[in-house]
Amino acid sequence: MASQGSRAAVAATTKTYLPPSLLEDVHVLDFLELSGSQYEAANHLAMHQSTVSRSLSKLQHELELAPGRRSAACRYGRNACLDMLRLSCRAHRLMKGFLRIGTDPLHQTLLSKQASLQTAPSRFRKVTHWVDLIHHGVLDGAIVSSMGMEKSMPAGSVPCWHGVVIEPLGVLPLELMARSTSVKGVLVPNRAAAPMLHRALEGNGHKLLSQPRAAQEPAAWLNRMRDRELSLPLCPGLVGKAWLSDHSLAPLQASPPLQEAIWLLLPQALEPPATAARPGSMWCRQQAGDNEI
Repeated sequence: MASQGSRAAVAATTKTYLPPSLLEDVHVLDFLELSGSQYEAANHLAMHQSTVSRSLSKLQHELELAPGRRSAACRYGRNACLDMLRLSCRAHRLMKGFLRIGTDPLHQTLLSKQASLQTAPSRFRKVTHWVDLIHHGVLDGAIVSSMGMEKSMPAGSVPCWHGVVIEPLGVLPLELMARSTSVKGVLVPNRAAAPMLHRALEGNGHKLLSQPRAAQEPAAWLNRMRDRELSLPLCPGLVGKAWLSDHSLAPLQASPPLQEAIWLLLPQALEPPATAARPGSMWCRQQAGDNEI
């Protein structure tokens, strides 16, 4: 691992967040939880996989962490002591003018080009897992979609979770995009992460194929879509016309349009510093362009 001095110099040059050395193992564990594997965490943090493994082993031993269930938001274990350390990490991020906001690959564009946001690995998750990651201090916020809810909600309404503030960001259109007009189905996140999306598409008669949870990178989605001759549900305004053209994607005209509400979740007690960007409806509208409703 690089020395504290060299890491500080890199952070100052690139304006990236640098955790204090006494909390670095917690920082590594957070990205292990967010990315899902030691390999992905090491890639995201630009460190050797053995360093991630050492941080995990050290914390599990010293804090007596028992691995959680595979279906839990924190699979590598948590307890009250780790929760307090994570809140200390959050306090340090805020002190340095950073927020760690997470979302899924479809909405990652909403977090791009924001220097004061610490990039977190984008993954599709159960909406309750996003809430848990905020409660435990792993994330400082999350952007979620109504397509991740268990049940449909009346237009204009917002969900409610204890200890979380929900800020509506707007309503966006979703269209099925494909490389040709002849497709064999729709490639979607797993049902647990997007139950309302599954119901909406199945209600329109589409055959669905779920993307493996371990393959969340955009390239993996595009490769599977191409190899299986599938379509993808996308918001054109978020990905942009140039991106669609580069990947030879066009809307399926016969497919009924869908709409999704987008919400920003923040901890109730969070007070972002003036230097930190706070996602809002105007930001969402600018990112979505003319397709925002």
